[in-house]
Amino acid sequence: MAENDFSETEKKPETVPEATPTAEESALLTRYADTFISSYQHSLDAKGRIIVPVCYRKALGDTFYIGPSFDFKAIALYPNLVWAQIRDGYAKLGRMNRELNLYTEQFDALSYRGQECDGQGRVLLPAKIRSLILKDEKDVEITGAQDHVRIVGRAAAEAKTQAFLDNLPDILDVIGSLSNR
Repeated sequence: MAENDFSETEKKPETVPEATPTAEESALLTRYADTFISSYQHSLDAKGRIIVPVCYRKALGDTFYIGPSFDFKAIALYPNLVWAQIRDGYAKLGRMNRELNLYTEQFDALSYRGQECDGQGRVLLPAKIRSLILKDEKDVEITGAQDHVRIVGRAAAEAKTQAFLDNLPDILDVIGSLSNR
């Protein structure tokens, strides 16, 4: 409503001034300012590009990595530092473990550095990771996942949401027990 949209008899709603946060509250706000949250549905175009929601672009940075999620069930968009921290974590686990070497070999093979959005906010999902994870699916869900963005097929996203809802009472019990420790 514009300021002029109130009649003489109507009162303009009062606005409550926003309280100035304490130093501790400011630190908390800063800690979560670049956390990836929210969920959006999009479709890949004929070239395999997807529009990256505006709210994710700043936190991703000018360039970022495209790679597999930890469980290889989603395509992930990682800020450069997050990808480096993940990769460094694997390197610190050692190089003498066969399974870890197989895992990092595939993680590296499906990771693409220097990715960026075009002028319309689209990014091309590389064909190899796209076909492995999304198969032929064109309708996807893009979801914030704390320190990265996840892209999954819409059917898989809907199934995961339904499984969550089906298990919600048990999940809430576990969360409740964590706060009682």
